[in-house]
Amino acid sequence: MNFEPQKFFIGVIDFFSILLPGAVLTYLLMVTHPGIFWARCPLGTEGWVVFWFSSYVLGHFLFLIGSCLDDYLYDPLRKMTKKEQITRLLHGRKLSPKLLRAIAWLCFKNDADAAIDRVVPIKESHLKRIEAPHSVNAFQWCKARLATEHPEALATVNRFEADSKFFRSFVPVILAVLGWALYCHQWWIAMGSIVAMGLAFLRYMEQRFKSTQQAYWYILTLEASTEASSTSIESSSLPSSEGTPDVPTHAGGVVFRKRGSRIKYLLLQAKTNPNDWVLPKGHIEPGEDPRRCAIREVKEETGVWARIKEELKISKYELSGKPVRVQFYLMEAVGYGKQENRLREHEWLPFDGAIDRTIHSGIKDLLTHAKKCAS
Repeated sequence: MNFEPQKFFIGVIDFFSILLPGAVLTYLLMVTHPGIFWARCPLGTEGWVVFWFSSYVLGHFLFLIGSCLDDYLYDPLRKMTKKEQITRLLHGRKLSPKLLRAIAWLCFKNDADAAIDRVVPIKESHLKRIEAPHSVNAFQWCKARLATEHPEALATVNRFEADSKFFRSFVPVILAVLGWALYCHQWWIAMGSIVAMGLAFLRYMEQRFKSTQQAYWYILTLEASTEASSTSIESSSLPSSEGTPDVPTHAGGVVFRKRGSRIKYLLLQAKTNPNDWVLPKGHIEPGEDPRRCAIREVKEETGVWARIKEELKISKYELSGKPVRVQFYLMEAVGYGKQENRLREHEWLPFDGAIDRTIHSGIKDLLTHAKKCAS
C-alpha cells in the first residue's frame, strides 16, 4: 500500500475538525462544572478516557451545528455578489443591504461567479446525455469528475474543504466561550471571543470558497485541454450578436437620480479622450441579456447601481471599422458601490450641464428623451 501524504493530511484535518473543537468545549465544561467529569473519575486513565470520549461525541454535535453555517450564512452571503444584485435589479427588486454586500465582497471579492457561470453549462451539456442536467450541483459534479479522472487534483480541493470544516466547527465553540464569558462578566475574554469568532468565520468562508473555485478551475482547464471542449462550450452558449443586423453588440444606460425636484444625469469620461464625456456602456457577453449587461456595465464603470425604467433606442456607429449597435435604457440610480474602473471619472450633471458637456448629438437626443420620461 502506497502512503499518500495528501490524503493523510486531509484525514488529520477532518479528524481534528471534530475532536479538537469537542476537546475545547469539554475542557470549558470541566472548568465550569468539574463535577460532571472528575467527581467519580479523578485524573488518570479512566478520567482521560471519559475526557476524550466526551470530546469525540461533543465534537460530532459541534460539527453538525457548524454545518448549519453552510445553509444559513455561507449560501445567503454567496447570493450577495454582484451577479445576484444585477438579477435583483433586473426583476425590479431592491438591492441587498449594504452591510451584507460589503461582507460578501470581503469574502468573495470581484468576479466571484465567473468560473461557475462557465462550469454550469459544461455540466449540463455532459449530463444531458443521460437526461439528468439538474440532478447534481456544479461543485459535487466537479468533485465526482475529478475523482474519476484526476484524483490528485481532487485532493487539493478536499484539502481546502477540510480546512473550511475545521474553522467552521470552531465557530459554535467560540460562541459558547463568548456566552460563558458574558455570564461570568469576563469582558476581556468576551472581546477576544468576538474577534476570534469573526476571524474563524472569515477563514471558514475563504477556504470554502477556495475549494469550490479550485474545483471549477480544474474542470475549466480540463475542458480547455480536450479536443471536445470547444464543442461543449459553444453548444451551451447563445450565438454571438457580432455581424447580425439590428441585434445590439453593446448595452448601456442613461442614468438619472432625483433629489427632491432636481434631476441629474450621469456622464462618464471616454476611454480614449478624458475631455470627451459619454454614457456608460459596454460589450454584451455571448448569451448575455442586454438588460443585464446595461446594469453590469453601469456598475463596473461608475460604481452606480441602477434599475431599468424603460428601453430607449439603439445607437449605431462604427468603431475601428466595425459596426457597433448600443441598446440604451433609461435607468434610475438606486445605490452606490465600488467603481471597478477608477481611471475614468464620472459626474452627475443637471440636464443643461449634461447637454453642454457632451459633444455627441446622439447622446444629446437620448438625454432629451430621458428628461421627458424622468420628469
